[in-house]
Amino acid sequence: MKTETRAQIKGAIVDVVLPLLGMSAVLTLAVIAPNALRIVDIFGREQRFTPRQLRHSLQNLKRRGFVQQVGTRTSWEYKLTPKGRVLLKKHHIEHLTIPKPDVWDGKWRIVIFDIPERLRPSRDALRQKLRSLGFAYLNLSVWVTPYECQTHINALSDYYRVGRYVRYIRADYFDGEDVIKHRFFDV
Repeated sequence: MKTETRAQIKGAIVDVVLPLLGMSAVLTLAVIAPNALRIVDIFGREQRFTPRQLRHSLQNLKRRGFVQQVGTRTSWEYKLTPKGRVLLKKHHIEHLTIPKPDVWDGKWRIVIFDIPERLRPSRDALRQKLRSLGFAYLNLSVWVTPYECQTHINALSDYYRVGRYVRYIRADYFDGEDVIKHRFFDV
């Protein structure tokens, strides 16, 4: 049996608790077994933590200003602070993935951007994220993938505050697609 380090447990708790807090106004936790809390994350995965692990993690998030305790000092009700919402957005962007369907619909998704030099850090971060998401490079400002990802691109554009400079195109064909097709498919 694999044993997890404290940091891995804390990270797992944050990975579960932050999205739950983001979906609801207030998170109320209840003990379901003598020594375990069961939390189901937004993907339906079940996680179990001891009340002590969860309490320490929540107190740490509270101390750092990411969550606020609602009600009495001993209550198990928490909500995100504005600073916590920023952390949740960052967490969402860091864990963003594009699902690959079983069957390709024959459409290319092309992301183009012309982000000004004064926003270079955002431009570089967007470029790096597109690379990590598996987009193929056509040009410094032109990236392509065969998978639907408009909501992902909207989230990235919003997060990096460059939405007005980013365009999303869905196309049937582009010149040179045969070279790119090999990157995604066994052709």
